[in-house]
Amino acid sequence: MNHANDTLSYRKALGRFPTGVAFVATQAPDGSDIGILINSFTSVSLDPRLVLWSLDQRSSVRAIFVGASNFAISILTGAQRQLLAELSRPRETRFQGVAIRRGIGGAPVLVDAAAGFECTCERVISAGDHDLIMGRVENFELCDLPPLAFLAGQYGHVEIAA
Repeated sequence: MNHANDTLSYRKALGRFPTGVAFVATQAPDGSDIGILINSFTSVSLDPRLVLWSLDQRSSVRAIFVGASNFAISILTGAQRQLLAELSRPRETRFQGVAIRRGIGGAPVLVDAAAGFECTCERVISAGDHDLIMGRVENFELCDLPPLAFLAGQYGHVEIAA
């Protein structure tokens, strides 16, 4: 069935593509930590190491991320599913009780994430109603825990077929 003009159906169709769950964070000019959950993360290039994520242009933290010279992306593990509630709290309390370490530029990196990428901002590209934020990976870490997955509006885990 064709749903060419149906925004809700379009969103549901996009939700059929499984993604991981990531948390992107930076330090605001006033020194406060800013972070949001995303599932729009991808690798762009291996040489140089570039990654990309997208941010809604209506986001209340858009100006901070667009102006940030550094940010960190943490890929959540299945064991970190309980962090979703904490990482969705109001900005003022979002990091309370969340274990982080400081990456380049002071950007918060989640401890025990499946992977962490410390980036310098390479460029910001306006695309429709989102900004594509590309970062050059300066440092990264890898943990051997399975990532948290997101599909059709639900969270789950990834099972590798043997």
